[in-house]
Amino acid sequence: MKRQSAFTLIELLVVIAIIGILIALLLPAVQAAREAARRMQCSNHLRQIGLAMHNYHTANSTLPFASQNAGPPIAMSTWTAAILPFLEYQNVYDLFDFNKPMADQANRQAVQTVIPTYICPSDPQGHDPLIGGRIFDYKNPPGSMGLWYLACAGPTHEGHSADNACVFCECNKDTPGDPECYCCQGWASGAEQPRGNFVGLFGMDYRSIRFAEVSDGLSNTIMAGETLPGHCVFAGAYHCNRPIGWTQIPINIMENDGGQDGRWFRTCGYKSLHPGGANFVMGDGSVHFFSESIDYRLFNGLGTRAGGEVVTVP
Repeated sequence: MKRQSAFTLIELLVVIAIIGILIALLLPAVQAAREAARRMQCSNHLRQIGLAMHNYHTANSTLPFASQNAGPPIAMSTWTAAILPFLEYQNVYDLFDFNKPMADQANRQAVQTVIPTYICPSDPQGHDPLIGGRIFDYKNPPGSMGLWYLACAGPTHEGHSADNACVFCECNKDTPGDPECYCCQGWASGAEQPRGNFVGLFGMDYRSIRFAEVSDGLSNTIMAGETLPGHCVFAGAYHCNRPIGWTQIPINIMENDGGQDGRWFRTCGYKSLHPGGANFVMGDGSVHFFSESIDYRLFNGLGTRAGGEVVTVP
């Protein structure tokens, strides 16, 4: 009789151990490759947003205003709604009744239509992009499309007092508009008197900016950047409360407001789940990845449209 050879138990255990080691070595590489693909898709979304902004400007000789938060409780809009036709979502744009508030029942279908361009694929919440169970009123519709990309107000004072604005800024927050306070200028995101004094490309006001007003240069001025809507109660595509971000909040401050009002000045900054930083689109449409360790003064300088700073995009 011929003797049949077979693996011993020890040999099988060794093979299994080797396979386990190989999987452990390959898994991080696979995860890194997947994240690189997600980050590229995210940057493509910002590039599409930048192109849509430019096409809107070509058609209207101005950028859209970011929101009408300071307006009366009647018809309202956001920059995200305004550029929908230029993102090839004319059908969604046509669903809106802009003679009624965003939270009106007439706009329910429109605000709940998922817009993939407004989602960063690196955030698991993107699989369930309708933000519900959070503060809402006529300005902020409940259960509406979240927003992973905030238009930029630059280093504009974003609150109502020194206690809830520019909390990361070392300047005198009691005197907004002080030219020495590079990280806390303007007043209340442009939504309160004096109105429209935001220093970035966007603010919480009817005022819209023309490219001719960007004396710092479009390539040196942030147009929009990433955020995590699960961290910020106002990060909704059609939330007229602050669909904008500020550069005085450093990149990747990973604080979460739990869906409650009152902490926007810490939680509604630019952030992402990409390792080490976040993507931004500049005024010229170019997309850059800014490290979370970017120089604070430089980051705020890139937020202004006419600050006269000497800056270089990192």
